[in-house]
Amino acid sequence: MKLRRFISIYLAIFFVISHTVKADELPEVDSAKTQKEELTAIEYLQLMQKAYKEGNYEIIYVNSVNNKIEPKQLIHGVVDGQEIAYFRFLNGAMRESLQYSQKISYFEQGSPSYTLQSKHNRSVFASIANYDYEKGKNSYDYLILGKGRIAGKQAVAIRMISKDEYRYSYIVWLDVETFLPLRLDTINNANIILDQVMVVSLLTSDTVNPWLEKLSHQELPQLLELPVVAQAELSQWDLNWLPTGFDIIKSDRHKLIMHENEPVSYFMLSDGIVNVSIYISAKQINLDGKKQIVKRGATILYTYQQDDYEVNVVGEIPVVTANKLIKSISRKH
Repeated sequence: MKLRRFISIYLAIFFVISHTVKADELPEVDSAKTQKEELTAIEYLQLMQKAYKEGNYEIIYVNSVNNKIEPKQLIHGVVDGQEIAYFRFLNGAMRESLQYSQKISYFEQGSPSYTLQSKHNRSVFASIANYDYEKGKNSYDYLILGKGRIAGKQAVAIRMISKDEYRYSYIVWLDVETFLPLRLDTINNANIILDQVMVVSLLTSDTVNPWLEKLSHQELPQLLELPVVAQAELSQWDLNWLPTGFDIIKSDRHKLIMHENEPVSYFMLSDGIVNVSIYISAKQINLDGKKQIVKRGATILYTYQQDDYEVNVVGEIPVVTANKLIKSISRKH
């Protein structure tokens, strides 16, 4: 009850924060302290990665998009040399997941539980905790902004400034004592915060949570075997341009529920922080115009129609990036 009351009070205060605030107008940053820091921006970020992967901690955080705020919880630890992470939504219907031993189990109220094989960490802050910051020098400049205070902790703010218009910039706030991430802002080229994740409570421990260790030995829900794409189902399209730092990590053809009769060509791109999905299919309905754009925070759904086909691009990228990706698509000969 005390926890729920604390969250309710905090969220009531947090609701007054507007996402039209500019990143350079954020309070509590003392840039005068920057020159006194012994660590470089990359060294801070690399210490954050180590703490996030190897630490035993519990965080309660809020994810804010388009002024909608959702409280969530993450409990993390290491058992037998492997990360284990329990995640749940704190409001509404029960939604939980457990990630351990390259598997993720999902539990949702009213639906059967299931397990998927996965090597990818899908928890909060996972993208910045698994990014190659040395390689990222080709895409970002790193700058220590100064210090502030988040969740009652002294924090240092590090800005990742995009070197081009094809990706967003970020501000990462780290606890100066544990180096764990406390806040992540996604920022567009107008310096507006599009998406924000902020920790409201952080607890750390020298040992793994006993409940997590118990979960690591419990039997998981049934493992779902996803169909393997056959050689004959390779994509029939080429993608001829990628933003700096992005790679194609998947390319195939598979069926979707809304396309029962014909497989959809699919590309997944990633730069280590952002994943972008591209679907190319036969045109089902005609749009009023050739393109349609839907935005939710930093995420875009860009639909484009040409002749007899349709392209859908989904990901946390600017419109200009989605547009250039679409223009680079061509049929295989």
